[in-house]
Amino acid sequence: MTCRLSTVAVCQCMTKVKVQLFPDIVDANDDVPLGTEGWDNWPGWGEETDEASKNASKKASQNDWLHACLVSLSPCGDLMAISRNDRAMLLKAKYEDQGGNGSGVGYEIIKELYDAEEKAKISSIMCLPLASHNKTSYGAQDWTCVIIGFTSGYVKIYTEVEELTILYPKALVVVDGFSLYQTLRACRNQVARAAAGGSELMTPPPLAYKKWGLQEQDIVYDFVSCGVTSTNAFDQLCSSSLLGGYGASTKTSTSATYLYVTTGVGPYTGFFYAAEGSSQPMLSEVALNMASKLKTAFINQMSSTGSKYLGGWLGQSVKPNKEETRPKIEPPTPLHIKFGLPDLRRHGETLSLSPNGNLAATTDDFGRVILIDIGRGIVVRVWKGYRDAQVGWIKVKDSSESQRKLKKAARVAIFLVIYAPKRGILEVWALQQGPKVAAFNVSKNAKLLYPGYGVLGLGSTVSEEIITHQCSLIDADGAIRTLIVPFHLALSDKNSRRARDLQLLNELKGLLKEHKCDSCELQQDVLSKLRAVKAASIVQQGLERVLSTRYLEPATMQEIVGCILAQINSHEIQPGAVEEKILHHFCQLYQQLLHTYRDVCALKGEPPSLEAASTGDSMSLAVLLNTTEADVENIEQLLSEYRASSVRDRVRFADATDMEVGKFFACFHGNPSSQDSVNVERLTIRLNGELQDDKRLSLGAFLFGPVLAGNYSSSKLLVVLKASGILPENFFSLLLHYWLSKDDWQVGATNLYSMVKDLSIWQGENKTNDSATWWQTMRTRCSVSTCISSASIAALVGQSVSALLNCNGHSSEQSECEKSDAAEKPSEKISESEWLDLSSDAEQWRYLVQQLQDLLLLGSVFKSQPVMEESAEKTGFGDILLSVDSMLFGGRGAITDLVARWIGKVGITAKAVSMALRSDIDLSIDSDEAMHTDESLDELAGKSAADDDMHVNTCKAQLRKLVMHFPHSVSHDSVLSNCCWEYAVCWNKDPEMVGLLQQSLQFLKLIKNGILQHGVAAMLWHTFVLQKFEATARLMEKVKKSPKASLCRKEIGMTDTALRDMMAQCCSLLDIIMQADVEAEEIPVYGVIEEPWMSCQGPVPLVELVIDQRLCYYAPVSLHYQLAVVLHAILTYTLKSVKPLSLYHAKEASCFFKDLQSLLVLVTNVNIGARTEFLKKLITAAVTALPLPVSSTSVGSEQVESYDVTDVGTPSTSTTDNTSALTNAAAKQEILNVVEMSHWCSKAIELGLEWQGINVDSLRMHYVCELYSSGYDKLAEEVLLTVSNHSAIGLDLLVIAGQRLISLRSNLGTKELVDSRTHVTLNLQYWLDTIGNSTLRSQNISLPELQMLVSHVINQIPEQRWEYDIAMELFESVQSMNM
Repeated sequence: MTCRLSTVAVCQCMTKVKVQLFPDIVDANDDVPLGTEGWDNWPGWGEETDEASKNASKKASQNDWLHACLVSLSPCGDLMAISRNDRAMLLKAKYEDQGGNGSGVGYEIIKELYDAEEKAKISSIMCLPLASHNKTSYGAQDWTCVIIGFTSGYVKIYTEVEELTILYPKALVVVDGFSLYQTLRACRNQVARAAAGGSELMTPPPLAYKKWGLQEQDIVYDFVSCGVTSTNAFDQLCSSSLLGGYGASTKTSTSATYLYVTTGVGPYTGFFYAAEGSSQPMLSEVALNMASKLKTAFINQMSSTGSKYLGGWLGQSVKPNKEETRPKIEPPTPLHIKFGLPDLRRHGETLSLSPNGNLAATTDDFGRVILIDIGRGIVVRVWKGYRDAQVGWIKVKDSSESQRKLKKAARVAIFLVIYAPKRGILEVWALQQGPKVAAFNVSKNAKLLYPGYGVLGLGSTVSEEIITHQCSLIDADGAIRTLIVPFHLALSDKNSRRARDLQLLNELKGLLKEHKCDSCELQQDVLSKLRAVKAASIVQQGLERVLSTRYLEPATMQEIVGCILAQINSHEIQPGAVEEKILHHFCQLYQQLLHTYRDVCALKGEPPSLEAASTGDSMSLAVLLNTTEADVENIEQLLSEYRASSVRDRVRFADATDMEVGKFFACFHGNPSSQDSVNVERLTIRLNGELQDDKRLSLGAFLFGPVLAGNYSSSKLLVVLKASGILPENFFSLLLHYWLSKDDWQVGATNLYSMVKDLSIWQGENKTNDSATWWQTMRTRCSVSTCISSASIAALVGQSVSALLNCNGHSSEQSECEKSDAAEKPSEKISESEWLDLSSDAEQWRYLVQQLQDLLLLGSVFKSQPVMEESAEKTGFGDILLSVDSMLFGGRGAITDLVARWIGKVGITAKAVSMALRSDIDLSIDSDEAMHTDESLDELAGKSAADDDMHVNTCKAQLRKLVMHFPHSVSHDSVLSNCCWEYAVCWNKDPEMVGLLQQSLQFLKLIKNGILQHGVAAMLWHTFVLQKFEATARLMEKVKKSPKASLCRKEIGMTDTALRDMMAQCCSLLDIIMQADVEAEEIPVYGVIEEPWMSCQGPVPLVELVIDQRLCYYAPVSLHYQLAVVLHAILTYTLKSVKPLSLYHAKEASCFFKDLQSLLVLVTNVNIGARTEFLKKLITAAVTALPLPVSSTSVGSEQVESYDVTDVGTPSTSTTDNTSALTNAAAKQEILNVVEMSHWCSKAIELGLEWQGINVDSLRMHYVCELYSSGYDKLAEEVLLTVSNHSAIGLDLLVIAGQRLISLRSNLGTKELVDSRTHVTLNLQYWLDTIGNSTLRSQNISLPELQMLVSHVINQIPEQRWEYDIAMELFESVQSMNM
């Protein structure tokens, strides 16, 4: 790659710009219409000779008018300003169609700037882009500001130091870049508010500046600011010794200074150093006036145009107030010159600083360009013969691959650009003493633009990342060109042959880029350039570019590669020509690949061959696959079921069998080496080992897709493949990869059989690979593939071909003969001994085929959607992928685990799974019971068979199919155990879904074997439940009540509702552990697996882990169960002021949340008072949670007392006659509430019995009293029969009866009340006044209920007590009211 001058934009409006800036110049080509010129316009016809000379000079000025203008192009390229005298034109970049000019970027005039009141002329103009600090566009350009300098000063912007420097005849003003940036942003914001009619204008931020008076230099024409510099210690010591002599004192550290370099007269070049931190003038009237003027100019321009470019310096500005006094100008701070480059006759004109700040280039009136080293202050190089030269700089980074691998900062090269308008030449020089790397003939009327600054407002690190225009050349016709210089030119020699070859390579790349289609002329041009290249490595790069061009035809590529190969073969290659040897191998490699690619494409263009057609009946397949017809039918049935279950309503696309030649090349490599011989007829080509799967699949479809589809025979393709030089194992790998990539093949196994057989015979002829390794590769591919149907067919084909080749010694003729003999005698029965092969290879094939057939059955079941009458909670598992390899390394329980995962994914209920997996005769049923249930079992079996006939895809039918095929892996208890575990795992991932844990326990309850059930339950407890159970107990112990939802979510990870449901499941789980009959059961024998999977390796099955678990002791399980009931009760009824762990002794509390296999000694008579109080509180909460009965005849008052609490959905036998009354949902809900209340009260009494030392009779009495207080008399009467302390319960009920009487009398009228009082004795009335009715919950009481209650009281109280008399009087009073 060489240096080039590229056109980046074309300005079509340069004629209008010239007319506006030079109104006195009339261009005949622009102003005179076409066809209007005549004889009068010719010089000499009625005109003088001096007029002709005037026109000639005028015509010359028309061409070089751009030299008289000031041009500034924004580094971002979005804005350009052209000015002359007191006028300026602003041009904005836009994208447009330039036709054949190449670039799509142009410029249009957006504003003409002119101020008639301004006396001074424009001496400098610049377009300064300002950076955006928004988060979304940080570092990008925000807007562009146009800064104009008049004859009173000179303006420059330096990216490194970010400062604005203004040169006056006697002073140098330096404005801080940050202050300038803030001021410009503030002015723009004020302009926007003023344009919108908003708030008043505010004073912009002041400008911080420094004012220096340059001393000891006569005239300064130009200058540069080099930023902060510091001298080295040696120079400092030398300066101190020269100035102070022997006894001079020196500073230990050098001070940082600002360096300003000037050019002009006397001396020619001056170096000024300003100490950093020196005193600078404070903000004065000069700075305020500058800011006000800057603000006013911005406001006037934006108010008049509304443009985003603040270019209104010469627009409609506010007239200055002549009455205002001129501000006082402070004197500058003297800045003495430190040293210079004296030259009395030389006058410096311009000075340009390099991007790195180390070099500077000056131009003078002698036509010299002088390169100055800034750091040392010396001239390092001089160029002669460049009058009126314009200079610029280009900074290039090394982006080569070798540099990127080093992971270091990129190397940087600086080039000097010199434009000589007198000679019309543009040159690029390598620095400092480098050669001229490029030269271009350009127009003499152009102008070189080098801004020397970037985007204002960015740091140096961010500025380097922003791509800007470094050096551009604008012509008078409007064309803007930029230089592109490669980094390697800084390293090249002037006469380097490699540079010439790189130039040709660059031209070749440009040639290929310009064309869009193939042609003979393009082919000849490419060959001519490649033949002209001398270096073999460059030729190889050119060939790589040719081979990667997408629009070139393969025939063209082959012709080009063949010509280069013939050129190399035309002479003898020297032994030391390493690059030429590599090029020879490269050409030969791609010649073979192109030949193969074209031959394969030619085969696709042929009509379908009759040889490829094949029959697919069972008999021919049996002969082909070397098996029986019954086996073929069985395999076809499995394949059909598998594919039928895999069918989905989706769009299917045909395989793309076409492939671009470039992608075909990328799939192979030949590893060309200089050590190889160049006389090899055919190189060995290998498949790219790093080839991605999608590209490997595309290559397989390109090579073998038509063969497998039956378009042409495999023998034709084999001829092409043998001539390619590619190894047969690579083609075999591609064939297997393509075949095993999908499951929905619509072709049979015949075509695959032919292709595999031909490749295997070819491999045997070449002997490039061992036969055992060849077939082991195929078995490995089939084992890891998840496309089961394709893998099954491939395994059958591999088994048949392997047996055929082993028996016939790789003789294709003999195999064909045997096949024809077998076809002539299809009726003969082939004995098993004839095909029995006890070799290791045959056994491996047999096991693989059986394993794949098993997976076909599993896959057909797993991909089905069975019909279910009732569905359970689903686990949310994705698709189950099957492969032989994953099953072999999944352990002996892999099949059981996958079946359980499918059950959870589909959502089959535990009851349905258990019924489907049970055997015909349940072994747990006694023989006597079995005799009575034979008839019912037959009926169920018949009904089930009828259902299966109606819905073949029922869950029972699918599970039955699995049980018949996998009798060991899909056993009843194994599957239920794994289902239980899978649901528990899913619940552990999402604790909010407590339904998953409930479904897990449903499977756990149906496990028959007590030891297995006990072990699974214990593992569930320790693995998933114990941690959350402990966190809940400790949290409730801390807050002494049911925690709120936010606290539960923070501490436990679930809401309070989910926590309550989880605690209910904890009670069920612990109850299962206690109820498991582990002593009566024998240890089950698991681990037996079907024969094809006996070599499984991997994790131990779940059932074996469960059996190895130690049995849990009853005491710790019972203790945790008690705590679980307590926690569940608190969460259910939101009981307060209860510390659950404090209800237990310290020794018992220390055993909580530990292994259930540890011994525990229970402590009796502990915290009896606190426990009794808690249980009574629980009974009260359970009873008070019931809704009050509406009346004595309300639904449920006569039915709920005999309701069977063990079955929520069905009433007991004594209430079957009354079930018709339960027709509404409210009555059913009332019964459910009563059942729940009875359950909790029973739990409270059970806890009282387990907590030794508690008076359980007192709990029953409290239960009876609460029921009577709530109006549930029938339920209370049943519980009353269980109370043994009749005297105490009688006294309690006497109080309730008295309160009921008071409540009943309060609802009577005046007359009825007077009558009732006449039947009440004074003793009874006094007693009624003392008890009150505040504790009575239900006030709706009937007289019959009260009378029944009083009769119960009389039966309970002994006659010797005085309360017995009160009860009798109360009975008589109630009886009199009933009369």
